[in-house]
Amino acid sequence: MAVRLPHHRNRESGPTNGRAWQRRLNQFFAKPMTELVIGGMIIVSVVLTIVELQSPEGSRKKDALYDLNYLVTCLFAVELSLRFAAASNKRRFFINFWVDLLSLLPLFSGFRYARFLRLFRLLRVLRLLGMFSRYASSFPYIFRRGAVEYVIVTGLILLTVLVCTGAILALDSENENLDEFHEAAWYSIYTLLAGEPIPETPFRSLGGHLVTLGVMFMGMTIFAMFTGTVSAFMVDRLHREGRTVQWDDFHDHTIICGWNRKAEIIVREHLTANQIDTTPIIVIVEFDEEPDFSDLSLKKHVQFLNEDFTKVSALETAGIHRAKACIILADLSRMRNEQDADARTILASLTVEKLNRNVYTCAELCNSEYGTHLEMGHVNDFVVTGEQSGFLLAQAALNRGLMGVFNELLTHTHGNQFYRLAVTAEIAGKSFLDAFVQLKEKHNAILIAVHDKDNRFHINPQDYKLSEGESIIVIAQQACDL
Repeated sequence: MAVRLPHHRNRESGPTNGRAWQRRLNQFFAKPMTELVIGGMIIVSVVLTIVELQSPEGSRKKDALYDLNYLVTCLFAVELSLRFAAASNKRRFFINFWVDLLSLLPLFSGFRYARFLRLFRLLRVLRLLGMFSRYASSFPYIFRRGAVEYVIVTGLILLTVLVCTGAILALDSENENLDEFHEAAWYSIYTLLAGEPIPETPFRSLGGHLVTLGVMFMGMTIFAMFTGTVSAFMVDRLHREGRTVQWDDFHDHTIICGWNRKAEIIVREHLTANQIDTTPIIVIVEFDEEPDFSDLSLKKHVQFLNEDFTKVSALETAGIHRAKACIILADLSRMRNEQDADARTILASLTVEKLNRNVYTCAELCNSEYGTHLEMGHVNDFVVTGEQSGFLLAQAALNRGLMGVFNELLTHTHGNQFYRLAVTAEIAGKSFLDAFVQLKEKHNAILIAVHDKDNRFHINPQDYKLSEGESIIVIAQQACDL
């Protein structure tokens, strides 16, 4: 099999778990239900403050309101303390919550009786507006998703107004109040929107009354269709996103650019190999609907960013400067051919390397001829989809039963896997054969290759002495601690 050698540094950093509790706390605060509760607390605080300011000084009512508002302020103090502890960027925390921090001043005895400081509680409404603006950004998505439904609703409105206007003119042609087209049309529109005759029913004939009932019935039907459509897409949007993403909180994470059938396999293998790492994988891909998962349990470990992964802004939003690894998949979506997909892969790979030379980059190509571009750009590794599967099929044909070996070694689900280990003092200075025997006896691991300091691989060398600073590739059932 062909082996693509990395052309520069190798970053060996394991999963970081020091910020796991911060991520979980931020995820809790970003949940819609949590924000709904906080929004309710803000409304309660504002109402209590207004009523308290209007109450006469020294009254029992004012004292009771003050005590209740003091309790609500204590709850906000707890919330802000937890947000401060979970914030990875303390400066951004003070920028976002300085008004809320000022509203906590009445908790301190020196500021307790300063009436003007209580007015800062009213400024919490700005935070409420911020929450609303985040969810209001979903409305363009809702109208885009429900374009067909809205066309149908609009068509029903126009049809109802035209038919009812014509019926009114035909059935009550002698009605002095509605004897012209525009008067009958406005009557139909007002009645349709209000759900009742506006103004009161001016008809004497049975036909006019039936027309009014028909308009009212269509008004209720169209309103139900419109609200149902908006609610369905809004719930779908909130269910898919689930929370507001704080992209700055991602550190030492993996980024996948693009999405195809291999992406779910990559996610599953990543989670199996890093079971103690709770950092979600960020997937940058353009989509109208989030990709489906055959294994729904994997979805909670993936955070989608709906952007073009060739854009610098998208990569920076996903935290490419703090990422551990970046995988660029061949993007054949939107009717792209293989040449276009490879061009996007090369562009994204070179951009990633330019933004962060320390991130481990691996790209997928459809055509091996473009691999030289990645080599010149110092991309760590690349895989040619057709080539690798062809090599596996050829080896399976030449050596019967070999696919069972490949299936076990290439997956972390069961059995033995490949592991990369740093050469420590335990085996440094030993020959390849001596290290092979020691690893097999002590760790039940099979040594197969050495990665030297010049970024070259030596697979099953005959004469080779290991040294510190190098790394080795072994086959084992679990990671070894040398």
